[in-house]
Amino acid sequence: MPREILLDQTTDVQEALQTAIADLEAGELVCLPDECGWNLLGLATHGSTASRLHGADQPASGQGVGQAAVCLPHPASVADYLTEASSLFQKLSARCWPGPVVLRGGESVASGLSRQWPASSQNWAMTEGGRAYYCPADSFCQEVLRSVSAPALSLLGSREQRKECLEQRQVKTVISTPQSRFNAPPTVVAVNGTRLRVERPGVVSQRMLDRLAGEVYLFVCTGNTCRSPMAEALFRKMLADRLQCREDELIDHGYMVASAGLAAYKGAAASPEAVELLRKDGVDLSGHESQPVTEELLQHCDHVFTMTRSHRDALLSAFPETSGQVRLLSALSQDVSDPMGAGPEEYARCRDVIRHHLEKILADLEVSGNEGNSP
Repeated sequence: MPREILLDQTTDVQEALQTAIADLEAGELVCLPDECGWNLLGLATHGSTASRLHGADQPASGQGVGQAAVCLPHPASVADYLTEASSLFQKLSARCWPGPVVLRGGESVASGLSRQWPASSQNWAMTEGGRAYYCPADSFCQEVLRSVSAPALSLLGSREQRKECLEQRQVKTVISTPQSRFNAPPTVVAVNGTRLRVERPGVVSQRMLDRLAGEVYLFVCTGNTCRSPMAEALFRKMLADRLQCREDELIDHGYMVASAGLAAYKGAAASPEAVELLRKDGVDLSGHESQPVTEELLQHCDHVFTMTRSHRDALLSAFPETSGQVRLLSALSQDVSDPMGAGPEEYARCRDVIRHHLEKILADLEVSGNEGNSP
C-alpha cells in the first residue's frame, strides 16, 4: 500500500514536498494532486519509469486509464524537448499553460533533450501526431517539478480513476487534497501546423481553444487614455465591418483587440475629447479603462503597434524577446503625435492619422469570415 499524505491535514507541507522529491529521485512513482484530479509521476531518466507507469492497462499513447504526457515545470520548458514547435503550438502553450490542457505536437520521434533519456522513456506519450506535454497549475506539483533533477513522465486522470490506476501500479507515495478544482479531465489537443484538433474533450472547450488560437492586436501609447484607445476602438469597428459581424463577435472569428500604456495607471477613463470625437463616428469609448503594459500581456499578443518610435524602443529595451511582434503603427516609421491638451482640431487630426495607418494594416489582412482552427 502506498504511503498517503493529506495536504490539508499535514502540519508540514515542506516535509511532504521533500518526501515527494526524494521518492522521485530514487526512481519511485509518486501521485500528486492536480486541478483535474491526480498526476502520477516518475522521472524520465530512470529506465523503469515508463514500464511502471504503463501498468497493466496503459499503452504508450496514453489511451488506457489516464492520459500520458511529459510533465513540465514551466511553459517555456517545452522548448527543451520540442525543437520545432509550430507557431500555433507556441501560442497555445503560452496561453493555456499552466492549466488543464495537454498539447500534442512535434515529430513522432524523440527530439531535444529527450534523446538523452533511456529508450523506454523516449516513446512515452508519443503517437504519430507527436508527443503529449502538460504544464500543471497545481502549486504543489509545480514546486516538485521545479525541484527534481530531471523531467517527469506523467499519467493524468480524474479522481474517479485514481483507485483503479493505483491498484495496477506500484506507487510509493500518494499526496492528495480533499477536492479538485475541476470535475472534468484536461482537454487533450493535437496541434498540426496551423490546425488544432481535440483528441479528448475536457475542461477547455473547442470554442475556447479556437479563441485562444486567435490573433491578438495590442495598441500602445503612453497613458492609454487617448491615442491607443482610439486606435483600439477604431480598429475593432473596422475589423468587424470587414467581417460583417458585431464587435462582440470578433473573438469568435479569431480576433481580439486591446490597448495599453507604457506609463498607464489601471482603470483610467479615455480622455473626454477622444470619447466625444469617436462618439460622432459611431464608436463608443465611454467604457474604456486604461491598463499598463506588462510582460504577461505581451506574451499573449501576436501584433503590438506603438504610436511612436520611442514607445517601440522602450518596449524592445524592456522586452527584447518581443522583437518579432512590436512595430510602429506607421509603416513609414512616422510618429503619431499626442493631441492631449491641444484642442479638438488636433484630436481630429490624430484620429485621421490613426485611421489611415489602420486601413493599411487591415488591407494586409486576409479576413473574410470565421477563421477558427478546428477542422
